[in-house]
Amino acid sequence: MGIKEAYRLISPPLRKRLPAVVVASIVAALLDLVGIAALISVLLLVLDETAVVTNPTIGAIYDLFGFGSVSAFVTTVALVVLGVIIVKSLLAVLIGDSLHRFSISLYHDLSRRMFNNYLGKGLLFIRQHNTTTLVNNVNSLCYRFAILVVGSLQVVLTEAILLVVLLGALTIYNPRILALAAVVFIPTALIYSRVVRKRMIENGMGENREQVAQNKAMFETLRGYGDMVIGNAQEYVSQRFANNLQRLGRYSVKANRMRTISRYTTELSLVAAVVLIITVGLATGSEIGSLKIVLGVFAMAAYRMIPAINRILASWTEYKRHTYVIETLTTELADAEQVVTDNTTERLPFNSEIRLDNITFGYADEGEPVLRNLSLRIGKGERIGIKGPSGSGKSTLFNIIAALIEPQSGTLSVDGEQITDTNRRRWQNNIAYVSQDLFLPDQSIAENVAFGIEPSKIDRTRLQEALRAASLDELVASLPKGADTVTGEAGCRLSGGQRQRIGIARALYKQASVLLFDEATSSLDQQTAEDIVASIESLSAADKSLTILFISHNDQTLDFCERIYNLDQQ
Repeated sequence: MGIKEAYRLISPPLRKRLPAVVVASIVAALLDLVGIAALISVLLLVLDETAVVTNPTIGAIYDLFGFGSVSAFVTTVALVVLGVIIVKSLLAVLIGDSLHRFSISLYHDLSRRMFNNYLGKGLLFIRQHNTTTLVNNVNSLCYRFAILVVGSLQVVLTEAILLVVLLGALTIYNPRILALAAVVFIPTALIYSRVVRKRMIENGMGENREQVAQNKAMFETLRGYGDMVIGNAQEYVSQRFANNLQRLGRYSVKANRMRTISRYTTELSLVAAVVLIITVGLATGSEIGSLKIVLGVFAMAAYRMIPAINRILASWTEYKRHTYVIETLTTELADAEQVVTDNTTERLPFNSEIRLDNITFGYADEGEPVLRNLSLRIGKGERIGIKGPSGSGKSTLFNIIAALIEPQSGTLSVDGEQITDTNRRRWQNNIAYVSQDLFLPDQSIAENVAFGIEPSKIDRTRLQEALRAASLDELVASLPKGADTVTGEAGCRLSGGQRQRIGIARALYKQASVLLFDEATSSLDQQTAEDIVASIESLSAADKSLTILFISHNDQTLDFCERIYNLDQQ
């Protein structure tokens, strides 16, 4: 994986901005060159007092402005150079901001594409992949690509342009300086590249693995905090976290060592070049005065060449260190263009029945299918209980009915129309899914009930009706901020019963015609569970068109259902 593959990861709209990025890089390099040229002009005047007489161009400028003395001329030139440096620096800051904005735009675009790609992959894809890895790909890898891959290549381009122009100028001024510098710098750069490149690639891949492991450990620890405390596992968890930190630290130390070696290798090359210039100059009979001028010019050029070479080596090292990012993102986005997200709010007509015919489905990591040749008819307005032992496919059945996963064989149809990619979204707009572990983001009650709607667009009248029907109106009225009270992460500030009622209110706000309750009362105490079931019965009695499917291990919980389907007997 290399530069060509990195280019393909950039979206077409941003590719159109690449010529402007290249031009900005060239301008940035030329601005640096202007600064160096200005400083060299002052240096030459200081080192060679006869330049006003011997140099026709300098003499012409001296006469044109009518200077009375060389010292006044040198002082004026120095002040002009100072002004040039100030203007150059301001322009360089503006160009640097522009280049960085491009990198950030690239990060935002790539991260959004990756995020939407994962959203469109479907439930099975999400469940088959570690969420920490997916989060790392969306956030960290996309950022590293924009800043440490493309950003590093930008730096290499800018500094390389400057270096080429500087070397060209040195060649015009004195070809021997270029030859001597090349004898020292080129072998050093080649040796460094050969030694460091492979190690940095391996280092980057290893650091990414440890970073994912560290994030995973953090996520699992915070999610399972209660179990960790009860199990007296704090010391074990803390030690595991510390071990990960140590491994991450070792990768960081190795990377920093390579960067340090790069810096000091370049400085050593500079000293070697100076020694070589002096040695060769004296050996060839050059005068000390002219040698001072040559060394001065070389020193001024090296003043910017050394950082340029350092930045080229460091940026190329970072690029090589993160080439694994290109491979990962290329693989993850390989079929991204095939993922189509349908955001329609239209609903598929549902007036008669839902049919499942000869449904078979099995997970890739399991031998036998979870469901085999299952057929089921669900009439509109029916209340159906689903039961069966753990692993019998109850939740899988709900996921198929909700069109979250596709059966490997068999069909799901509504009023005779088979559910496919073309009408899946319209069918799902009819459905509300209330699970045992209801998804409640750390937002307000209103935002959780009107889930997926901007706060400013929430219909407050419909919200109040949904809260009242779900028996949440008294709770909301007792809160200082009412429906705008934040529920906390995963609804941690609410009781189990209140969380389930939020799910019911969400279904009512959506005005769903099919309600799926997946073990919605299994984690509640008996009285709360009975209250939730009573609320569902009331909803069904108030709206006979509601189709309700309820999964439960408790036969008493399913008493309100008109019929019960036992998956253990399919």
